[in-house]
Amino acid sequence: MNCVPEVSIVIPIYNEEECLPHLMATLDAFITRFERICEVITVDDGSKDSSMPLLRAAVKTRPWLVVAKLRANRGQTAAMAAGLELARGSIVIFMDADLQNDPADIPRLIAKLDEGYDLVSGWRRRRQDRAFSRKFPSWIANRLIGRFIGVRVHDYGCTLKAYRASILKPLHLYSDMHRFLPALCSSTGARITEIEVKHHPRRHGNSKYGLNRVLKVMGDLLVIKLIVAFADRPMHYFGPFVILFLLFGGATAGMHFINASHGWREQSIVLPALSVLSLICCLYFLFMGLLADLIVRAGRRDARALTRGAAENLR
Repeated sequence: MNCVPEVSIVIPIYNEEECLPHLMATLDAFITRFERICEVITVDDGSKDSSMPLLRAAVKTRPWLVVAKLRANRGQTAAMAAGLELARGSIVIFMDADLQNDPADIPRLIAKLDEGYDLVSGWRRRRQDRAFSRKFPSWIANRLIGRFIGVRVHDYGCTLKAYRASILKPLHLYSDMHRFLPALCSSTGARITEIEVKHHPRRHGNSKYGLNRVLKVMGDLLVIKLIVAFADRPMHYFGPFVILFLLFGGATAGMHFINASHGWREQSIVLPALSVLSLICCLYFLFMGLLADLIVRAGRRDARALTRGAAENLR
């Protein structure tokens, strides 16, 4: 493509050989009707079927198509991060390759961005999936994430979302962090909304998700909570541990001196050992908090320097 695209659609792909011909036909029809300059970035996540040969054939006749490949299967988040690196548009949209997401909803997502929002999340209100293995775990996860993190979105798991690239590109994505993007974007001050989108039943290929991802999601949820709550003020996280161990160490030391002042001949080593251990833990968390705070301050200083440099270049 010679023109710089305004919209970049990123589609992670893993073993979707049955879906790809239908996906390309759907995208062909969508691109011809779409009023903005657009690129579609497909990222093959180490597929073991014929997905990559099909993509190589498709890119030859489609100037708007970009094909990338990961050398090994790294997961959906890694594929999305790779596509984000290649995206040139000021608007980035993620969608699945299985055609359960409908590209016809993309103009509606962009229209919401034009109203001043930074992230528009799709809400699969009438989701066409199996109740027990897909809908029920998703229902629980959405409520836990919303309550735990404080960003109220009905459908965190819906891949179809539209972002301003300026908000999304600075984020570091790993593990299964793609489902927590509203929370990560919210921590940077992004304006977030959601709209209902269509959701079609999967007609080709097999789903790559199941109940086995629940524990991984719960672990990532804890990490995201810590990032959102304490990324800018790490001492607020380490501080309670400092106070806790300081109080515990003081209490055990006091009990030891009370025993000694009463002239007890047999003194246990337990209380002095606990006092020393508590002091060490107190100092450990104190210095960890100070180190984390220095790292955050250094990052802010670098960010301000880059901002000043960009502002000077614009003059």
